[in-house]
Amino acid sequence: MAEDNIKMIEIKNDNMWFKGSPVILCSMRLALDTKTGDMFTSAKFLNIQPDNLQSITFDVICYDEDRKPINVIQNVTYSGLDISRNTDFGFHRKIKIPDISTRNVEYVIKSVSNSKGQTWDNEGCKHFDRKLEQKSIYTVQGDYNKQFLDLCTRSGIDGMNLVLQPEFEDDHWLCACGAFNWNDEVKCSQCRISRSWLTKNTRIETLQKRKEVQDADAQQVKELVQARAAQASDKSAERAEFEERNARILAEQKHFKALKLRKNIFIAIGILIIIAGLIYALLTFVFPKFLEAEEYEKGTDLVNASQPARTTVSEADPNNRY
Repeated sequence: MAEDNIKMIEIKNDNMWFKGSPVILCSMRLALDTKTGDMFTSAKFLNIQPDNLQSITFDVICYDEDRKPINVIQNVTYSGLDISRNTDFGFHRKIKIPDISTRNVEYVIKSVSNSKGQTWDNEGCKHFDRKLEQKSIYTVQGDYNKQFLDLCTRSGIDGMNLVLQPEFEDDHWLCACGAFNWNDEVKCSQCRISRSWLTKNTRIETLQKRKEVQDADAQQVKELVQARAAQASDKSAERAEFEERNARILAEQKHFKALKLRKNIFIAIGILIIIAGLIYALLTFVFPKFLEAEEYEKGTDLVNASQPARTTVSEADPNNRY
């Protein structure tokens, strides 16, 4: 478990700066070690100068609960640092507070040296007095967030890292990524976005124009889609009408075929009835008569065959005429 015996007396997480300072005070804490009874403070600094920071010297002013100074810890020095730009340092270094009645502390930078051997001195012992505060870019832009992200994408920029509304002052500017930049720097020291691009494309006026263009394009696309939908609907109606007509023709053809088939069936039945009638008539009337005649002729032939032949006068005596 992390420092269960530590009791926090004061915590500040504001980015504090004063004009010209090469470092920003990011946060500070005043704490009491309940196990040992010792009180200590620590602070997180951020290097904002172009060159690596090598050392820093500062004083810590201690105040009581009535905000009266009761002690000053002088010339606290961190050396051999080699801290690059936009890198924080110092928060894990504890500075012991001699008077445990201390309730507030204040850091005053005295000097900073860089990798080039240059030293910046706080001749006036200025205190951190300016809070570097930025609003959320999405809160400021509101309904225009989509337009801003679209501009980022078109410019090849990762808009998801730009979460803060940029601030432009006479001596510095704060990028949308949160990095501190000096006024003579045309690109962000951290994300490398140009100041001119940020200035132009984070303005509400620019985003509004962008939104109007997108709305006009969207309306044009909508109208085109509607026109195509109407055209498709007309074609669909024509196709439905064509299919309905074909269905009607097919139904009529099917009905005609059914009527024709029924007619043919009736004709066939009629023909069968006629044939059956003819067969019946033949069997009932014609064939019996024919059989009777044939039987009669056979009977006559038999009778004639059983009687002797008669000789006529003419045949016996040709001269006898009587």
